Amino acid sequence: MAYRIPSDTEVVEAIRDVLGRYGIINSQRKLTEFVLRSLRRHDSDYAISEERVRKLALGNGLATVEIRCRDTREKTSAGACPVCDGRTERIRNLTVYGGSVTMGYKCRTCGYWTGLKNRVPTLYVFTPKP
Repeated sequence: MAYRIPSDTEVVEAIRDVLGRYGIINSQRKLTEFVLRSLRRHDSDYAISEERVRKLALGNGLATVEIRCRDTREKTSAGACPVCDGRTERIRNLTVYGGSVTMGYKCRTCGYWTGLKNRVPTLYVFTPKP
């Protein structure tokens, strides 16, 4: 089965159209289905991943995202944000003795945060920016 990958500009226009038409979309899968439906009006062979739609919507400032997560037992490490691939920064707190302790990590780009135990995103709610 052959498929084609749409350009970033085509995807951004489709996301803008979908968010303007539907408003708040409470699932990454729904957003991708709507965007894919919009793209396939132009070419029926287009295919796109949910991750690419999410990253283009956030990276181009088309939507804000509310992230719901579940906790895991794994320890968190500083690195790339699992939502937008942005860089996470440490959340620090001062101790009584004048030292500092890392309380967790936060992404400045999308707002994702995690404590010392890793949080895995489970649901994304997309709201169009005005």
